[in-house]
Amino acid sequence: MAALRRLRNGFPSPRLLAVGAVCALVAAAHAQPAPDGPPPAAAAAVPGVSYATSFQVDGGDKDVEKIATDTSSLKTLEKEPPPGPPGLVGRAKADIERISAALSATGRYGAVVDVTVAGVSATSQSAPDAAQRSRKPVPVVVVVHQGPVFTFGSVRVQPLDAPASRVDFNLRKAGLEPGKPAPSAVIFAAEGKIVDQLRADGYPFAATKGRDATADHTRKQLDLVIKVAAGPQAPFGEVTVSGTKEVDPRVVRGRVPFKPGDRYDPEKVRELREEIAKLDVFSSIRIREAEKPDASGRVPIAIEVEEKKFRYVGAAAKWDSIDGAGVNAYWGHRNLFGGAEKLRLDAGVGRLITNKPAEYEYQLRAQFEKPGVITGFTDLLVEIEALRERTDAYWRDGIRGQVALRQRISSDLSIQGGVEVEASDIRDTIGEKNYLLVGLPMSATFDNTDNKLNPSEGVKLTLAAAPYYNAQGEQKSLSIFKAQISSYFAFDEDGRFILAGKIGAGSIVGPSSTEDVPANRRFFAGGGGSVRGFAYQSASPSCKEKFPPPDKALICNDDQPFGGRSLLESSVEARIKVTDTIGVVPFVDAGAAFDKTYPDFKEDIRVGAGVGLRYYTSIGPIRFDVATPVMGRTRNDPRVAFYVSIGQSF
Repeated sequence: MAALRRLRNGFPSPRLLAVGAVCALVAAAHAQPAPDGPPPAAAAAVPGVSYATSFQVDGGDKDVEKIATDTSSLKTLEKEPPPGPPGLVGRAKADIERISAALSATGRYGAVVDVTVAGVSATSQSAPDAAQRSRKPVPVVVVVHQGPVFTFGSVRVQPLDAPASRVDFNLRKAGLEPGKPAPSAVIFAAEGKIVDQLRADGYPFAATKGRDATADHTRKQLDLVIKVAAGPQAPFGEVTVSGTKEVDPRVVRGRVPFKPGDRYDPEKVRELREEIAKLDVFSSIRIREAEKPDASGRVPIAIEVEEKKFRYVGAAAKWDSIDGAGVNAYWGHRNLFGGAEKLRLDAGVGRLITNKPAEYEYQLRAQFEKPGVITGFTDLLVEIEALRERTDAYWRDGIRGQVALRQRISSDLSIQGGVEVEASDIRDTIGEKNYLLVGLPMSATFDNTDNKLNPSEGVKLTLAAAPYYNAQGEQKSLSIFKAQISSYFAFDEDGRFILAGKIGAGSIVGPSSTEDVPANRRFFAGGGGSVRGFAYQSASPSCKEKFPPPDKALICNDDQPFGGRSLLESSVEARIKVTDTIGVVPFVDAGAAFDKTYPDFKEDIRVGAGVGLRYYTSIGPIRFDVATPVMGRTRNDPRVAFYVSIGQSF
């Protein structure tokens, strides 16, 4: 039938179609031109033939012209003349197939492409002679008759074995919907989704076995049959580890989230990769599934790794217009004793906003982590720090230590509990006190976001509770509760338009008054990590609010923050990518700390708004925010505040 066109195995070669489907610019940059005639040794003696390429597209369609231009090796290699006229003609013939494949990838299966060399079609035997006689540079014209965009006609899956015949394939969800455009890229993606569906049902060896595609030029539709074999169901088999040199392979095996004999699940393979990556000792991780069942009918899994450099050193800096600059230097080791143990030492100085060194802040911290202490997913965490804080609300000198265990429950959920001891000397508006706190902090974290540095979808929830006993002072006990949830929603598949929101709350139970709570444990709001646009800690009960005249008024400075026993914070951001590396983020923050144990909405809620600039890097976005108070501004709050740091605000 003249109206029907049977495509070889469905389409031209998948490699060529992928070139057009993914990105023509990349295809042109990496394309290997067809042989340009003689072997390299002989070609060196043949002078290059200069030429000039132009394009003629039916209807002047700029999108089609761009596809042809970006895919054309003639255009890409124009400044590299081929050796002799036969080489030029060979390059032109290759472009016919390349551009046709790229147009097929957009659903234009009736497109006709020709290339003329000095006015003669490249497919003609006389084309080399025409190029030889032509003036230089030789005029080369790429002629494109684009044809219509075909839509899907009849679409079905042809099972090649019994297991596949029992599966109800959702072709609409896979993107194969009759009447919709039928570019080859959509078909290749749909085949992948069909295979993914079978693998998720426990068929690890599922595969497509070709396709029959018929282009009906009368209906301008593509009829498609995809051939699928499910293969046998097979559970997980033995797991082997190779490539480790200084890292104990038992640590890697301890991170395997399944056992031999468990039902095969590709999500478990993905989890395996993520859990091994969290060890942070490998530069390369490759998970290889066997291509066929072993003698027991199982799927052996091979883990191949390459170790990274274990020692590292670095520095970081931050600045905002309210709190000034801060710098931090650190040294670390990722494999201290051979079991992926992490040790990190930090030293930093902050609040460099005056010429008075007595008001600077200092911090020394040591953090140690040992994975797999009880089970493969039980981590030991040890942290010790000595610090000096010089905030507007209080001055503190202290030392703190904590030992905890963290247990992974699932890929999204983990819990943590331990013992914390803190000794501090704290001076605030009500005087100077010494504290010795012993606590049992506990927390649970649920995080199913798709990217920890720059999430585009998912939810992160953290719940924390910490009862403390104070060995010094009249108030012996207090319990601190915190909760925060963040959610992310992408409006497009590429994550260029993301709506992000968070809400957090906290409460201190036990003390009858805020002044009985150690100042560093009180809740404060305001600043770059809280309500932007407000001075650090200023969105909190002030000293004068707590002690109005004439009660202790003389010890209070203007709007000096005192802190509270409860907290409520929220934020909404629209994260918009302008380019792959630049983004803008309008945002609104709201919140406050409250004097009572639970948020009291009779007190002022501060609201700040602004816009941010993001520069996206491989280590996360660099953040620059500008914010201003909208509601609840005090005399200490600036009209405009600036914040610079690494990472999203939440």
